[in-house]
Amino acid sequence: MAKTFYQKHKKAFGLFNGLLLGNTVLERGLVLAPVIVASYNYENSVILGLSFMIITFFTVLISSFVPKQIPYTIRTIMYTLLACAIFVPTAMYMDFLFPETVFRLGVFLPLLVANSLIVVKSESRFHKRKISHMIIDLICHTIGFFVVIVIVGVLREVIGSGIFMGTQIKGIVKAPAILLPFSGFIIVGFMAAFVKRLQYRLDNPRQKRKRFEDNEA
Repeated sequence: MAKTFYQKHKKAFGLFNGLLLGNTVLERGLVLAPVIVASYNYENSVILGLSFMIITFFTVLISSFVPKQIPYTIRTIMYTLLACAIFVPTAMYMDFLFPETVFRLGVFLPLLVANSLIVVKSESRFHKRKISHMIIDLICHTIGFFVVIVIVGVLREVIGSGIFMGTQIKGIVKAPAILLPFSGFIIVGFMAAFVKRLQYRLDNPRQKRKRFEDNEA
């Protein structure tokens, strides 16, 4: 059976799968709390997304130089402390970009210092790669998270408040319940289902054609 372009280059695509097929939220179900609870508008989503990108990227990158001779438990604590140090200027910068908005996020912004990519995936995934691959992988995973949280935030704001990036949309029927956390689960669930379906189609491109040929027969 002839292989598709994706199947032939699956290993190369794997380096970028953090963007979609291996997305932190949609495929792995990690770092869900900020997406489900706090991303009910555009500003919140952008602040959380940018903060996640900055904190995670620099923490994982710098922590890759921590000697492996140090016990695993101590290394993990060091990673979190490093993330805390990076969090302070990041929060200040976000407050500069979005005045009086950062404090509205409550605990969800500081919680990013202990996100799963730092605490778990640093050792099990990123630090096992050579530095160039690790950087690309990190960028893809953080961008993937940013895209998902912004999409969820924008959808909830438009449907729930009838607002898009601070501008009131005329003639739209509002559904305020969408601003509640349960809607975050629903939206993420549909997005995750789409990714799962896409992954299945890429891995089994002949299945649909085979069913069509069987029906024709």
